[in-house]
Amino acid sequence: MTTTGRPSRARSAGDGGRPPGTAHPARRAVTLAVAAVLAVVVLLPDVFGLDRYLPFAVTAALRPSLSVAVAVVALILLGLRGRWWPVLVPALVVAVVAGALVVPRAIAQPAPPPGGTELTVLELNAFEGHADARTIADLARSEHADLVVLPESGERMRSRLAALLPEYRTWTNVPPSAADVRGIVVAASPRAGDVTARRLDGDTRYPWAELTGGILGPTRLVAVHLVSVVPSWIAYWPGELEMLAQWCAPGGDPTPAMIVGDLNATPDHSAFRAGTAGCTDAATATGDSLVATWRSSLPRWLGTQIDHVLTRPGADGSGPRARSTQVLDVPGSDHRALLTRVRL
Repeated sequence: MTTTGRPSRARSAGDGGRPPGTAHPARRAVTLAVAAVLAVVVLLPDVFGLDRYLPFAVTAALRPSLSVAVAVVALILLGLRGRWWPVLVPALVVAVVAGALVVPRAIAQPAPPPGGTELTVLELNAFEGHADARTIADLARSEHADLVVLPESGERMRSRLAALLPEYRTWTNVPPSAADVRGIVVAASPRAGDVTARRLDGDTRYPWAELTGGILGPTRLVAVHLVSVVPSWIAYWPGELEMLAQWCAPGGDPTPAMIVGDLNATPDHSAFRAGTAGCTDAATATGDSLVATWRSSLPRWLGTQIDHVLTRPGADGSGPRARSTQVLDVPGSDHRALLTRVRL
């Protein structure tokens, strides 16, 4: 008896009797592994020390926003039930793990007890001296800033600020001939008292500065500007972060300390965590660590917070503790300002 229509094609012994379009188990396993590895090196490069190199130093800095973006895209595509689900499941899992690492930084820790001396610090990377000096002066006066710390500022910014804030004492750690990008300008209010500033010369691409005395009491405040995460500087960047341990490391200097400035790093970087172990990030303590200070042209939730105020108690447990932080816009700079109030 003869049948009509197309002859049926027997499945070969090598296809395992799988329906057409179904992936081979080995191929599926490889796809899952590759997807998981890619997600990890993008969102969790610090786990393996890859965040000391480009481009992973950048993806680590953007972990908060990248984690959300990857999770949202994965959930949307999974809902479409396409063939790409093997790629999306591990990416979603890694995104959730990465997000869980940053969520605690949005939760404020208990406030310090009342009492002690309140110190208000205004920090801003002045973008090669182009930040609007009048806005800086207005903020310093309206917010009653005791100390103003301006990385990427030199004599040009110092002289403009001195004219706008004649009641403040101003100082810069570079000579008048130096480019603004190399220097740090510091301004001290009358309330700050007899604060003394000195340049710190060490193995850093840009000089740092140290403030002591006056309102600071026994606390040493170190104003810093670390190198950027760019191809020409990335080799120096981890080492400069490690240098912060001389003020942060437990069991080191017995006096309380503060580190203020542009660190070009976040708590998502392994070198940042290693160099600042023993210090507390003020914005993390107040639940504001996920508010971006760079770039100012991007929404606050999309950039990254690379400007910091770090505090470390002295050997007796006393010392500065963060009370509040606030991120403020200043025209002319690619950074936002960080206003921090601490209890000394």
